[in-house]
Amino acid sequence: MARDLSAVCKKCRREGEKLFLKGERCLSEKCALSRRGAKERSRYSRRASAYALQLKEKQKLRLMYGMFEGQFRRFFKLAEKRGNPAIGLLLLLERRLDNVVHRIGWAQSRSQARQMVRHGHIAVSGHKVDIPSYFVKAGDQIELRKPDSASAQECAELLDTVKLPPWFSAASSGKKVQITRLPAAEDVAEIPINAQLVVELYSK
Repeated sequence: MARDLSAVCKKCRREGEKLFLKGERCLSEKCALSRRGAKERSRYSRRASAYALQLKEKQKLRLMYGMFEGQFRRFFKLAEKRGNPAIGLLLLLERRLDNVVHRIGWAQSRSQARQMVRHGHIAVSGHKVDIPSYFVKAGDQIELRKPDSASAQECAELLDTVKLPPWFSAASSGKKVQITRLPAAEDVAEIPINAQLVVELYSK
């Protein structure tokens, strides 16, 4: 399986904004973008074209969710079949299991959440699921497979520090979360991405 081993902070500097790929580090003084700024463009470069803006927005979204181009394009083709592809793409990305684990607060970044899923630490409705791109459904219960372990206790404490999306419902223990409904358009409104530019790019 292909793996992206390139430096994470360089991706944020190349895009010129924080993509929050390293969790709390992105909010601290250690953030490379805060310390060193964005990478300088050539003084001979022209004003960004419409294609360049579309490509940049697609790259930002793809990097945020940690996906390769082929997989990202397949998600877009699925979104095209569900009405508005701009909103549909964001809704599909939010339903990925690794993103859900990150949104719950059990992982500081999506890459860390992906590792938790790959290593078999997450169960969905009582069954182990080790596929990060698994689509959660309404009624699913996302839980830690070893609730009595020290790492599970740390995850439960992390859950208390995050604001859960409205389509989640947490159990009192902090080690189990219910998907009460599928995400809607208003739930992805705060994602700092102009998904319409992505649609325009892939529609050419």
